[in-house]
Amino acid sequence: MIRLEDIRVTLGCFSLDRVNLFVGRSECVVLLGPTGTGKTVLLETIAGIHRPNSGRLLINGEDMTRARPAKRGLGVVYQDYALFPHMTIFNNMGYGLKVRGISAKKIAMRVKDMAGFLEISHLLDRRPGRLSGGEQQRAALARALVTKPYALLLDEPLSALDKATRNRLRRELKRIHEELGISILHITHDLTDAFFLADRIAVMENGKILQADTPEKILSRPASRTVARLVGINNLIEGRMTSQGLETGIGILRVPAGEHLPAGFRAWAAIPDWAVHLFPYDKGNRYLWTDKMRITEINITDQMLRLRLANENGGTLQTRLSRREAAALPLSLEPGSSVPVGIHETGVSFLLS
Repeated sequence: MIRLEDIRVTLGCFSLDRVNLFVGRSECVVLLGPTGTGKTVLLETIAGIHRPNSGRLLINGEDMTRARPAKRGLGVVYQDYALFPHMTIFNNMGYGLKVRGISAKKIAMRVKDMAGFLEISHLLDRRPGRLSGGEQQRAALARALVTKPYALLLDEPLSALDKATRNRLRRELKRIHEELGISILHITHDLTDAFFLADRIAVMENGKILQADTPEKILSRPASRTVARLVGINNLIEGRMTSQGLETGIGILRVPAGEHLPAGFRAWAAIPDWAVHLFPYDKGNRYLWTDKMRITEINITDQMLRLRLANENGGTLQTRLSRREAAALPLSLEPGSSVPVGIHETGVSFLLS
């Protein structure tokens, strides 16, 4: 396990600011945040490349704050693979074992076992330049895992891959985690990677951890508007609390009984796209608001339709539908057409900051 306690690192004009983070035994924690927010600096601090100005780093309960990288027992995989181009994949995988003084016989056995586990046995005699991106990434994972590290640190390992290869390796990373039971800290700015792989997500911006929790709790109870935005909640509707509910630019939203928001205070409703329903169908009075809105924009991807909606007061919402959901609607969706819309209470949270 890995524990960071009040870690501060200053590099030029950038700093990690009193970072606290825990990665439990056999847990996959995804560090999610935009480019330039300090995710890689944090990973490299754990790996021993950067030395903290203050704070403590514990690995398996032992203080490793000042320990050399080789003593930390961690495997690191970068998005550019960092394979030695002049070595075969066999020698790349065996390099870390060789510098640890392990015998050639044991190296061969462990390399072949790990190559079989990751299904790259046929690549062992090749050099990295003759491999595809996906094959190189598997080789880089194998090189990190063959040393049997305490934990695996992954720095955007899927970002340089095409969509099909990315999807395949995403499933492979989940298999590695489940079958080997290794602790993983995975850095990404990709929401699909984060929610598919994580036991917990730590949301980071400007050198700070803003919130760390399970994916479901991060989505349903973001700690702030910044967290909501970073986990993909596009509808942040500002309003003021009244005795009737939250008075906003799209109308008054009913506030569920469990929310305690004082009257007169400014607040925001964080509304996931999937909580915005066209042709509201729930008969159990679970909608916080219903009205008609005009479709102002439709963007179509391979699987989804993304819609921007507006009402006569200038209030806007965004929603998305699968192609199957869109085909099942009672009318075809066209820019300029008016449709009934409802905000379902499921997944909606109310924020004061």
